[in-house]
Amino acid sequence: MTAVTESDGPRTVGLWDLLLLSVGGMMGSSIFFFPAFTGQLVGPAAVLAWLVAGVGMVSIALCYTELATAFPESGGPAIFPVKTLGRSRAVRRFASYMEGTSYALGWVFGVAVSAWYVANYLGAIPELASVQGQTVPLGLLAIVASLGVTLAGIDVTKRTNLVFTAFLLTVLTVVGGVGLANGDASNATPFVTGSGTEFLAAVGLAITGYGAWTVVPAAAGEVKRPNETIPRAIVGSLLLTTAFYTAIVLALHLTVAPSAFRNGNLVMVAPLSAVLGDAGLPVFAQYLLPVAALIAIFTTMLVGLTSSARVLSALADRSLLPSAFAATSEQTNSPYVALCTVAIGAGAVVIGRQVVGGIVLAALVGTVLPYAINIASFVGLRVYRGDVAAPFRAPGGLLTAAIACCFLALLAVGLSVEHPVAALVTVAALLAGYLLQYLFGDAPATEPDA
Repeated sequence: MTAVTESDGPRTVGLWDLLLLSVGGMMGSSIFFFPAFTGQLVGPAAVLAWLVAGVGMVSIALCYTELATAFPESGGPAIFPVKTLGRSRAVRRFASYMEGTSYALGWVFGVAVSAWYVANYLGAIPELASVQGQTVPLGLLAIVASLGVTLAGIDVTKRTNLVFTAFLLTVLTVVGGVGLANGDASNATPFVTGSGTEFLAAVGLAITGYGAWTVVPAAAGEVKRPNETIPRAIVGSLLLTTAFYTAIVLALHLTVAPSAFRNGNLVMVAPLSAVLGDAGLPVFAQYLLPVAALIAIFTTMLVGLTSSARVLSALADRSLLPSAFAATSEQTNSPYVALCTVAIGAGAVVIGRQVVGGIVLAALVGTVLPYAINIASFVGLRVYRGDVAAPFRAPGGLLTAAIACCFLALLAVGLSVEHPVAALVTVAALLAGYLLQYLFGDAPATEPDA
């Protein structure tokens, strides 16, 4: 038995490149904003919520890791179902389409949400306060800038991300160190201020900060020594991000009391600024943190565009989307049509001011659905693909998949989906797209997908 080792581009991405791409993508605006809401829900117990979210996400990531080492190709998340999910080729192709399109849709909103907050963080700098009303133009400018970097290719993207992520980790280390050094354990009393249901909601909210590791399987076709690099990058980035998130949230709750988490307070507006402000470092709070937040937003957008475009390109390679989506630059190996499509979609969301209303929808359709399909793909790999021996084997096997399913159910509950009709309409639109491609699109390749 052998692992599939086909490559669809130059393998120039090493372990540190991939590790920092994943970490940079995860440490976006979520850590600068969401600790305010998890603290409001359950008080200092939010520290446990962020820890549980990170550890739980590892169960899903382990399933993806085995799949990605079995099939180390670009666009991996969309490829796994068509390679593993049962004996029916039609079912496999349909599942692959649904995984890939929902994943890309999730990142359309993810990029849009990041772009939406550019004006807020830029306006947090005292001298630039007047730009806070320029949400749409600044958001579009950020999308264009991130598109320009990703169009230049994975090498330019990874170098840009390396510099930005190094700066971001330095700033977060300072924030965490200051908060832990100046904190008071009495601020963490009472430890729990919410109900069990609210704790689940806090976990669900924290989980949204842990999703960008999927850039690793999405870019697997450009990774050096994928059998070794992919597992280390996925698991390593999740563990590193979990450690940083937990330390930062702990520093916040040691610095401020639970009563401070009220609407209108500094903690709710800019939670990490409260840590530095309480320590007597207002200049850092006014300048360093907004810059770090802007960088975090940009790295998330880079990762979102990079991963979603490769997934769309992989679908087009298998005649599940129009062939134009597979167009790739000979100079940079970037899927430029797919990149521009995601960027245009994100820009439309920003222009239409549908960012806030689409967050929950994107979380359900763009996160829960693709995760569920690829957990099933992991089971399919173990059950149906005895001819493939993945270099990495997820500890626990099918038990890990069962744990991942339970955690995924927790994610759905924690997100408190409030727009089921909109979610159903979105899924129906994706189904209509599949039908149109099936009836009028390119004929599928004759060679087997598995």
